[in-house]
Amino acid sequence: MVPATSGLAPTYPSSNTAGHDAGTSVHAVSYRVRPESLAVREGQTATLRCAFLGLTSQSVVFWEGPPNFAVISTGREVDPRYPRHRIIGDPARGEYHLEIKDVDIREEGGYRCSTLGLTEKAEVTLNVVVPMKNPPEIKGRDVTFTAGQPMTLTCVATEGNPLPRLRWFNATKLLEQINQNAMAEVVPSVSLDLVIPEVARWDHGKNVTCVADQGYPDLTTNMAASTILNVHYPPIVRSRRQTLRVSEGETLDLSCDVDSNPQAAVSWRKMDGDIPGNAEIRGNELRLPKLSRTAAGGYRCLANNGILPSGEGSVTLIVLYPPSITSGFEDKTSALAGGEGFSLLCEAEGYPKPRVRWRRKGTKLYFDNPLEFTQIDYDMEGDYECVASNGQIRNDVRHTYVDVIGKPYINTVSLKVSVRSGDTARLVCEILSDPLPEETRWLRRGPGQQDKPVTASQRPGIRQEERSSASGVTNTLVISHVGRSDGGVYVCETTNTFGTFQRDFHMDVKATNTQAVVIASVTVIVLLILFATIFICIAKRTGLTERVRREKASTSDLTLPRALPPLPSYMVPAGSDPGDGLEMQDFNGTLKPRPPPRTDLEPYSIGLSYPTLKETVCILYKKKQTTNVPSYCDALVSQLTPVGLMHPLPPYSTVERQRPDGEDNMLDSPYLEDPWDTEGFVMPPSVPPKHRADKGINAITQC
Repeated sequence: MVPATSGLAPTYPSSNTAGHDAGTSVHAVSYRVRPESLAVREGQTATLRCAFLGLTSQSVVFWEGPPNFAVISTGREVDPRYPRHRIIGDPARGEYHLEIKDVDIREEGGYRCSTLGLTEKAEVTLNVVVPMKNPPEIKGRDVTFTAGQPMTLTCVATEGNPLPRLRWFNATKLLEQINQNAMAEVVPSVSLDLVIPEVARWDHGKNVTCVADQGYPDLTTNMAASTILNVHYPPIVRSRRQTLRVSEGETLDLSCDVDSNPQAAVSWRKMDGDIPGNAEIRGNELRLPKLSRTAAGGYRCLANNGILPSGEGSVTLIVLYPPSITSGFEDKTSALAGGEGFSLLCEAEGYPKPRVRWRRKGTKLYFDNPLEFTQIDYDMEGDYECVASNGQIRNDVRHTYVDVIGKPYINTVSLKVSVRSGDTARLVCEILSDPLPEETRWLRRGPGQQDKPVTASQRPGIRQEERSSASGVTNTLVISHVGRSDGGVYVCETTNTFGTFQRDFHMDVKATNTQAVVIASVTVIVLLILFATIFICIAKRTGLTERVRREKASTSDLTLPRALPPLPSYMVPAGSDPGDGLEMQDFNGTLKPRPPPRTDLEPYSIGLSYPTLKETVCILYKKKQTTNVPSYCDALVSQLTPVGLMHPLPPYSTVERQRPDGEDNMLDSPYLEDPWDTEGFVMPPSVPPKHRADKGINAITQC
C-alpha cells in the first residue's frame, strides 16, 4: 500500500497484480452501511460510519475529506497529517468507520468512503457546530422615535457556526420579516431589520425581541436580544365627565387625564372668566372649595410637552343653588276697585330655573305669574305670596298685600227677607269700602219708584245698627213689630270719597201662626167633605149600599146552622147520653161548648175544654199508674166500655191560635208517653158531610 499524498487521488492496484490470473474479473462491491452526513458540536468526537459487502483480501478502502477530498486513510492506515483521525470497526465484516476526536471547525466539509469496484461513491458532509457565545446585537435600540416618523431597528449576529437565522418578535407574536442579509466581511455575520413605516403612540413601550436560531436545538440553544421602544408623542387629554352638577357651598375637584411622552405640563383656564381666587391647582387637578354660583361655567385643561399639537380637554360646571326672588315689588300694592288690567310680576333666579307662582296666603290655590286680575273688586284684596321653587332644599317666598281702594260695594248675599207679621225684621247691609263709608242710610221705595229715607221718626221701632270690620262696615236696619204695611223694597245707600253705591232689599211680611192654623184647618175640612160626597155618589151608582144593607139584615141574628157533631161511640160511657153535660155559648158569632167551672187548682185540668174529656184524663191516669188520681175517676172509668179503655182519644181538642200550623196542644203534654200511638187504633167513624160546619163560620174546634 502506498500512502496518499495531500491533494493527490488515491492509487489503485493494477488488474494484472500478482495473485490474479490473467483474464480474472473484479468482484462486485456494495455498501453494507452507507455513510451519512453528520453534525457534531465543536470539541466532541465524530464518527462517520462506512461498511462494504463483497470485499476481498485484495480490496483497498479509501477515506477522503477536506480540504478538497484529500486522502485521509488507505485501508486501515491514516495519513500522519490527521493525528486525531483513525479507522475503527471489524475488518471481517467490511467495517471502515472514520473516527475524529476533538472535532474543530477545520474538519467540517465533505467526506467520501470508496473502494475499487463501486459503481457510485457516497459523499457525506460533516457539520461542526460552534455555539454562539453572545446574543445578537440590536442597532438603534437607544434611539428615540417620534410618532408619525419611520423607525428601523437592525439585529446583527457575528458568532457561531453555522451563522444563526434571525427573527423579530413582539412578546410571542412574530413580526413581519424582511430578507435576512449575510455580510461577507472579515468576520462573517448576519443581520435582520425591523422596519415600521410610521410609528404611533401605541408603539411606545412595546417590547421587541430578536431571536438567533442556529438550527440545531439538540446541540445549541437560541440566543435573543430585546429592547423597549421609546416613542415620543403629543399629549392626549381626556375628561372623566363632560358635565358636573354640584350644589352651592360644596368643594369640587376638577381633573383631566393626560397621556403623553414625555410628561406634559398641565394648566387650567376658565372659558368665560377668571378662575375663582380660592382655586388650587394640583397637577392634573383643580380644586374649587366652597363653590359659589359665580364659579359655574366651562373649564379648560391644557397639556403641553413640546410636541405639537398640545392637548386640550374641557368640562362644564353647573352650580345648583336655591331660588331667589329678584323682583322689587312693594310689601303693599294698591288697586282701584272697578278697574281693569291689574298685573303684578315676580322674577326669580336659581338653577335649575325656578318655577314662579302666586298663591293666596294661607291657601293652596296657586295663580300663574304674573298675578293678573281682569276685573278688580274687593274680593281680591288680601295677602299674596310669590313662591319660587326649583326642586332644591328650600323655596323662596315674598309677601305683598293687595289693597283695593275705591267706592263702596255692598256684598250682602241675601237680598230677600221674609218675616211674619208681628216679628222683628233685620235687613243686613254688608259694605266693603276703602276708605270707610262717610254715610250710610236706608231708603224705602214708594209709588213711582221714589225713594224716601227711613227714619226713626216715621214710626216707633225703627233703628239702625252699625258695626265696623277690617274690610268695611255692616249696617243693619231693624224694624220691630212688623205689619203688612211694612213690606216692600228697601234701599241701602252708602257713600265714601270715591262715590256712592246702592242695593235693593225686598221684605215680604207673612201672616201669623194663628191665622195660618185656621186657614189650614178650614182647608182640611172642606177637602174631607168633598171626598165624602164623591164616595156617596159612587156608592149609590154602583148599588153598594143596598148590598151592605141586605147582608146586615141576613146576619143580624147569628145562630148555629146545625148541631155539633155527635161524640164517637167509644167515648160515650155506657148508659149515658152523648149530649149530657154540654152547655153552648156564643163566642164572636160562633156557638161553642162552655168550659166547666174550675173549682180546684189542679194543673192537670188546664187545657180541657169540655166536660166529657174527663174520662180521657182518668184513663191516662190509669195507664200511668199514678197515685194522684182525682176522686171522680173511679166512677167514670168503671162506666167506660172496653173499647173506650183501649182508645182514650178525646172527641175534641183545643187549638192554640198562636201556633202558625195550628198544632194540637195535647201533643206537648208531659204526661203522654205517645199520645198519637196508632198501634191497635181503630179510626172513629167520620162525620157525615151534613154535620160539618159551614165554611162561613169561623170554627175553632176540630174532630
